Amino acid sequence: MKSNKLSTIAISRITGIIFLLLAAGITLFIPCLTKTQLFIIYTLVGLSIALLLIKSADKTNVSYKVWNISIVLVGGVALPFILFFTNPVGTFKPDDCFGKRSLTVFVHGKKGRQDMVLRQKGYVIMDIGGERKKAAISENGEAYFQNLRLDDEVRLNIDFSEPYTSLSPDSVYKITEEGRIYLTVALQGIDKVDGVVLHNDMPLESVLIKINSLSATTDSTGHFLIRIPDSLQSNKYTVWFYKKGFKTLSKEAYPQTGIPLGVVMEK
Repeated sequence: MKSNKLSTIAISRITGIIFLLLAAGITLFIPCLTKTQLFIIYTLVGLSIALLLIKSADKTNVSYKVWNISIVLVGGVALPFILFFTNPVGTFKPDDCFGKRSLTVFVHGKKGRQDMVLRQKGYVIMDIGGERKKAAISENGEAYFQNLRLDDEVRLNIDFSEPYTSLSPDSVYKITEEGRIYLTVALQGIDKVDGVVLHNDMPLESVLIKINSLSATTDSTGHFLIRIPDSLQSNKYTVWFYKKGFKTLSKEAYPQTGIPLGVVMEK
């Protein structure tokens, strides 16, 4: 019976030492630790202390039982959280691991990362912890942010005179060691072109309107609407107007402005 107790205690001691060595190894070989990695380290430390301090006890020995239960609760449960929030490992790591970090946001269009729709145009807006930061977009479609922390969570969007916006405005991005985020943006309102065609201040019905292979005709109020599929969307369209007995007319449309086309046709 006694040998069984001793072997159990020996296994606890060895396991505790292994956990402690694992925690030390992670701390030494990973230069900058994430919050998850820190919590794993502190959990290993807490468990190792509990395993090393557990005592052998007879079933009838109440004081030893109380001791062991207290050690498990304090070392295995409470201590990891205490260490995580006090973060003693942080004092032995480089300042840039737990202090200021930089981030590059790569702004691109729906066609992929090489689709740099904004070159030296507009700003990337970052919302972080109740604070708003703003960085200009460079010639290469990049925006740079400083003074961030690893694992910070941020939201990103675009500030520009034209209505460009993130395709995932509610997404939360995490600051990683890599220090880069790819932000897909698109110009809003370019999925349709609409307007009114007049002649002598009166609505002109049955006018054929064409944009490349797309077409529509005006109704009795002179109004028309052409919906643009994703593959043909642009920030500018050339719109052609045809009606028998009238001069053919073309106009440039910029639907992102939200202003319908006003067209006057003449005979």
